[in-house]
Amino acid sequence: MFFAASIFFTLNGITFGSWAARVPDIARQLQLTPASLGAALFCISLGALASMQVTGCLCARFGSGRVGQVAVPLFAATLPLPALAGNLAELSLALLVFGIASGAANVAANSLGVEVEARAKRPMMSSLHAVFSVGGLLGATVGGLLAGFTPSTLHLSSIAGASLLACVWLTRVMDKVVGPAQERHAFHRRARHAVHAGPAGPPRITVNLLPSDAGPTMPGGFSSHTAVIVALGGIAACTAFAEGALGDWGALHLRENLHANPGLAAAGYALFSLAMATGRVAGHRLVARLGDTRVLIGGTLLAAAGTLTASFGATLPIALSGFLMVGLGLANVFPLAIGRAGMINGARGVGLAATVGYVGPLAGPPLIGLVAGEAGLRTALSAVSVLVLAAAVLSVVVAVETPSALSVAARLRSRLTGLRQGLGQGLGLGQGLAARLSDTAHTVGAVSREQATALLPNPKESTP
Repeated sequence: MFFAASIFFTLNGITFGSWAARVPDIARQLQLTPASLGAALFCISLGALASMQVTGCLCARFGSGRVGQVAVPLFAATLPLPALAGNLAELSLALLVFGIASGAANVAANSLGVEVEARAKRPMMSSLHAVFSVGGLLGATVGGLLAGFTPSTLHLSSIAGASLLACVWLTRVMDKVVGPAQERHAFHRRARHAVHAGPAGPPRITVNLLPSDAGPTMPGGFSSHTAVIVALGGIAACTAFAEGALGDWGALHLRENLHANPGLAAAGYALFSLAMATGRVAGHRLVARLGDTRVLIGGTLLAAAGTLTASFGATLPIALSGFLMVGLGLANVFPLAIGRAGMINGARGVGLAATVGYVGPLAGPPLIGLVAGEAGLRTALSAVSVLVLAAAVLSVVVAVETPSALSVAARLRSRLTGLRQGLGQGLGLGQGLAARLSDTAHTVGAVSREQATALLPNPKESTP
């Protein structure tokens, strides 16, 4: 099932990366102003918001794998629609449909990721989101290479066709591995808990870093720490705003302000995705070593500096380095914020924080377009750094208001402690099993290979 979830995430990333690479061409084709383009992009968020909750209910009823087999190819099939639009109204309608399919595919993929993580009983969502970023890298890279000499319609239709073929093949594989009834009943109980998290609940959450048990909670009822959870949602909203701004407007900025050719313009989002993937692969290890607050503050400060570099870089290489900095900085901020909200108050905390967090991508496109129309795209993108800095301030507030036990780092370290205790109690199981447990500690992501090996007791010392 991890393989199937990986394919879902990869195809979603390729679809979005391909779209991001052709935004400048479609905007020029329709002669759109920044304000009108922002209004059209707003339809993507509206469509996604409309489909998320419905898709979550479908996942609970029929199983995330079955819903994904429909939603992911549907998302790919809608990819050529924006390129077929002949005016702003048609583009807005096409992007609304594209957004509906995007929200459905996002929920289905993430719900399947939750199921895979629950079965494996170890964090895997960071790896799956890293795979999404790799897909975005592939989509943007191919889009950049083809943008100079291939019409948008042909390019996006080809990507859609290839994705649909991959989905057909994956459906056959899943039918052989997991029966419909088995999948539906295995995930039904967990899906009811995870999917009722609000309109933005399932996507990108449940926390690649959140364990299946609730863990410690803050004293008092839900109302007593609502402000902290809202602050965590604010962190998620600010970072999601920044991610969406670079995805929707980055290539256009490089084309118009730095006169990059189509291939290099798409390289901005490609580097951003590459940095995101790298940061997410190392996410658990960084959090376990540095702690939630340091990762949140350090990441947001790096992203703020990267946003300014990308916006005001005088040359293309400098601007591209800014995209790289933003990707590295934001890689783990959103999942950490949502994960900590879940540790404070379980699924209700996740739902509230994720709902607040979705304000970012919902409000981002029209605001960027409005500011760009009045003051230019450079100024509009640079203003994103203010929101990212606000996320850094909120991270400090959250650190002061919540106990350290309610941190993702604390949970990862407690898992490591449990592994260590298990190793100490199982000395008689033999060095072969101990080595496998060491591999498990390394796989959790909280320790390096050397640290995991160091946890093993010396068999010679244990001999009576």
